[in-house]
Amino acid sequence: MAKALDLLQARDRVLAAAAVLSGTELVPLSAARGRALAADVRTTGPWPATDRSAMDGFALATAGAGSTAGVELPVVGESLAGRPFDRELRPGEAIRIMTGAVVPAGADTVVPVEQTSGFCVAAARIVAAVRAGANIRRLGSECAADAVVLPAGSLVRAAEVGVLAVLGHAAVRVRCRPRVGIVATGDEVVPIDAVPLPHQVRESNSWALAAQVEECGGAPTRLGVAPDEAGALRALLQRGLADSDVLVTIGGISKGTHDLVHGTLQELGVRTEFHGLDLKPGKPTYFGVVDGADGRRKWVVGLPGNPAASFTVFDLLVRPLLFALQGRDAGAWSAQAVAGGVPWQPNSRLQAIPARLRLDGEGRAVASLSAPSPSGDPFRLVDGDGYVLVAGQQPPAAGALVRYVGGSAGAGLP
Repeated sequence: MAKALDLLQARDRVLAAAAVLSGTELVPLSAARGRALAADVRTTGPWPATDRSAMDGFALATAGAGSTAGVELPVVGESLAGRPFDRELRPGEAIRIMTGAVVPAGADTVVPVEQTSGFCVAAARIVAAVRAGANIRRLGSECAADAVVLPAGSLVRAAEVGVLAVLGHAAVRVRCRPRVGIVATGDEVVPIDAVPLPHQVRESNSWALAAQVEECGGAPTRLGVAPDEAGALRALLQRGLADSDVLVTIGGISKGTHDLVHGTLQELGVRTEFHGLDLKPGKPTYFGVVDGADGRRKWVVGLPGNPAASFTVFDLLVRPLLFALQGRDAGAWSAQAVAGGVPWQPNSRLQAIPARLRLDGEGRAVASLSAPSPSGDPFRLVDGDGYVLVAGQQPPAAGALVRYVGGSAGAGLP
């Protein structure tokens, strides 16, 4: 194994090797959430398409109302959201108008009902000074015609679904999901519905990784467990390379006599980009690429077999890779937060510590660290929605500024 690589350098190498996948597909709007847009989405015209009221109240012309309180205007009709006033408003007139309704020609101001004598009157008395142009959403004031409102690569969330619906997109062209093959390894690994013997473990890692892949917009396939035997391992890796855009392996990449994965990958033509991270957990991590005869590139990530290490390295390196393949922004490397929770044990390597991000009483983002635990412990992962990156021999003191990286689903404040 070569010299362990700095985590930030490893991420840069992963992203430098990535390329946006070429395939796209048209999906119904109902199936677009969680996908990446394949093309810019533009407005078909100005928005709003007409002048619209931003308040419930009265529409009038300031030239006919004056600018001081006390004026009284006859109410000659109304404009509702689904039924506009049918003529131009004349100076000295007012109409009742509801939020979202079309402001008629001739009117230049909407006075909120709270600043009048009320709706149930034949003549509206204005009880506050009138400001010309107030409370009107002007035609084109929010978006010009042919403006890009959602650039290619945008993740379609609930808000984007709303924008697409407003613009009339019943179907949406999105990038194809990266196909991610997952291969677990090890003679000690048994199915999750089996009762393991003392020397065995249930095959949990591929289930967690498949869920992480889905959270990142990928399409996972669990290919099974390869035994610590060269022939069977080679066959399963070969299948994964043929059927996937990204092949993720679990275990078998360290220095043991039965750690055969990286050597087998090299035999299959995978070019090693790096092997080894200066990170705890995740030191033996492997990354390679292979360019097929058809010109299509495949990416291979070898993850450690311990659950915490496998899960953590996925979030730090595989997640940005999957984003890049979809043309999505891989995100900022880290954000600052205040350290909270229990102190961690110092280590010579950079540590990625599960942490949960919350706001304290002063409005500061506090990353509460989980309790120290070995990398074989799968239970500490539920204590975090991301990781605090700690370097050096001294654990972070409570209140110190630390680097925080969100997890697969993205960390959100409550």
